[in-house]
Amino acid sequence: MNHELALNRLGEQLGLPLEFDQSNQCMLLLDSHLLISIRPKSEGWIVTCLLTKIEPEHEDMLLKQALLVNNKLHQINAGYIYFEDHSKVILYVTRLENVENTEEITTKLTEVINRYEELQSLFHLQELTSEDVILLRGSKHDY
Repeated sequence: MNHELALNRLGEQLGLPLEFDQSNQCMLLLDSHLLISIRPKSEGWIVTCLLTKIEPEHEDMLLKQALLVNNKLHQINAGYIYFEDHSKVILYVTRLENVENTEEITTKLTEVINRYEELQSLFHLQELTSEDVILLRGSKHDY
């Protein structure tokens, strides 16, 4: 599978110049508050979305909320919530299959972005900072 070609076609469909960087991921920032990482993985892509940073005073509440949301995502087979302990952030992670079909992947990515926006509103993350981008880009977890 040619992931680079599939990403380029998706970019053409969206009107964006998309490519994988030297760390083999494509970063998207939408509406200044939706940060998305796309990484190729065998026959599909892993899409990781930053939901929120966890401040110590809100850790218990946010982790409980993340577990409840994770259960709902599992029930509808729509990815999962991941707690990145090193950077203290909550991420939404999902997998996209059949990425060579541009029309299908555009539809699926749109669904992921819509779900991400809903999830992010649950965790109340507003504007992203450059530090947030570094946190997601530097996230070293294997799915």
